[in-house]
Amino acid sequence: MHYARKTAFLIATLALFLSSVPAPAAASAYHPGVIVQVSNKDPESWDLTLLNIKYIQEQTTKNSLPIEVVAFGPGVYMLMRNSVVRNGLRRAMQHGVRFVACETSMRARRIMRKDMYPGVTFVPLGVAEIITRQREGWSYLKP
Repeated sequence: MHYARKTAFLIATLALFLSSVPAPAAASAYHPGVIVQVSNKDPESWDLTLLNIKYIQEQTTKNSLPIEVVAFGPGVYMLMRNSVVRNGLRRAMQHGVRFVACETSMRARRIMRKDMYPGVTFVPLGVAEIITRQREGWSYLKP
């Protein structure tokens, strides 16, 4: 799909999601969050993911809605210390976004924890993390 059409589709999807997010004042003490799956190493896709996260935060008040990005498969390459999106990772982390790397994917690619961008956390299996968060009521997003 052409980049502009893909962006328009994701913005429309985001608008639909945000229309169902309660305002912070009306929310309960528990705030389910947004779990984002990225399983590719395409910088354009990652830039779009980071942009969508920024839009979500602008609409919900930064840090009020937990956001977790789970990378598995080739996506773990983009969480490495030398990643081309490392500046975007840093900015998102400064606004409370949690980035999680799948250790199974890392092992398959012979990537060590020391190779990862500082602040990245780890789970044994990325897809299990996504399932767990969905069971907890988190919204699922795959840009």
